[in-house]
Amino acid sequence: MTANERRVKGLDGLRALAVLLVFLSHKAHVDAVDVGQLGVWLFFLISGYLIVGELHRNRVRLEAGAARRDAVLCVFFVKRALRILPVYYLLLIALTLAHALFYQREVDLGLAWHFAFLSNYWIGVVHDRWPGTVSHFWSLAVEQQFYLVAPFALLFTRASRHLALCVVVIVAAALVHCGLYLHEASEPLVYAFSPWNFALIALGGAMAIAGARVPRTRAAGSMVWLATSVGVLVACALARTHCAACAAEAVSIVPGVLDIALSLALGAALLWIVRHPESGLVALLEVRPLVWLGTISYGFYLFHNLVPAKLGVDPTLYAYFGLPPFADAVLPLVLQFALALLLAHLSWQLLEKRVLECKRPLEAAIRQRMPLRAAAGADSLSAVAER
Repeated sequence: MTANERRVKGLDGLRALAVLLVFLSHKAHVDAVDVGQLGVWLFFLISGYLIVGELHRNRVRLEAGAARRDAVLCVFFVKRALRILPVYYLLLIALTLAHALFYQREVDLGLAWHFAFLSNYWIGVVHDRWPGTVSHFWSLAVEQQFYLVAPFALLFTRASRHLALCVVVIVAAALVHCGLYLHEASEPLVYAFSPWNFALIALGGAMAIAGARVPRTRAAGSMVWLATSVGVLVACALARTHCAACAAEAVSIVPGVLDIALSLALGAALLWIVRHPESGLVALLEVRPLVWLGTISYGFYLFHNLVPAKLGVDPTLYAYFGLPPFADAVLPLVLQFALALLLAHLSWQLLEKRVLECKRPLEAAIRQRMPLRAAAGADSLSAVAER
C-alpha cells in the first residue's frame, strides 16, 4: 500500500455512522436533529481529508521531481472513475428502464440530470423541491463536481499555497451561504446547491494539510478538545433545528452561522479522531461490523432510499401475532435496513470490489507509460512560472 492509499484508522467506522444517520433521516424521519445533514456533511469532510490530502502530497512529490503531473492527473481520474462510476451508472440505467415501465411514472425523477452529475443544480435551482427516492443523489453530484476541479486547482498550485486556497474557499462559501438565508432562498436550494457543501470538502482538506503541522496536545488537553467539539456540535445541531422551525417568522443569517459553527465542530471532532488512532474511541470505530458497513457505505448510500418505504408495514399481521405496538415502527425499519445492507453487500462483492481490483494494474500501467523522464525539466519550469 502506497503512502497515498494508506488506511486511516477510524474513518470506515465514521462512514458507517454517516450512512446510519442518513438512513435514520430518510426512513425513520428523525426530526429532533437533522441527522441526514450531519451524515452527508461527515461524508464531505472525510472526502476532503482524504482526497485533498492525497492531491497535496502529490503536489509535494511534483515539486520534488518525484512524479509527473500528467501521470498524477491520469491516475487520479482513473481511480475516482473506478470507485464511483460503474455501480452509479448501472443503477441509473436500471432506474431509467424501471421508470419507463412502471416505477414512479407520475414523478419527475430528473434522471438526465443525475446522469450528468448535476443533481444538486436540478434539485436546488431547476426543480426547487425534493424528488423523493432519488433526492440523495445531490451529494454525489457535489463530490463529483469537486473531483473535476480540485486536481487542477491543487496540482497546478504550489503546495505551500494549498492551505490558503482552502481557507479562501471556506470563507467565500460561508459568506454566500449566509447570503442565501438573507435572500430567503428555498430550503432545497440552500441544502443541495449552497457552496458551503464544497467548503466542507475544503475544510476536510485544510485539516489534512494543517493537521500534520500541529503538534499533538497532552492527554488532558486532548480530551478537552474532543469534549468541546462534541458539545458545540450537539448544541449547534439542536439550535439549528429550532431555527429551521422558526425560519418562516423572520429573515435571519442565524441558521447559516449555526451551519458554519456545526461544520467546524464536526471537523474538529474528525481531526481529533484521525490524530488519535490509539484512543478508545477509535478502537470502537474499528469494530468489525462498523468497518464492514463503512467499506460498503457507498453502495448502501446509493440503494437505501430506493428501498420501498412500505416494506414491512403490516400492523394487522403484527397484531395477529401479538407483537407489541412499537413493532409497527421498528420492524419495517429493520427490514428496510437489512435489504439495503444486502444490496450494498452484493454490490460490493459482485461489482465494486472486482472493479477496484483493476486499480493497481491500471495505475502501474499509467506510470510505466508516463515515466519520470523529462519530468524534472518540465516541473522545474512550471515551478519557476508559479513562483
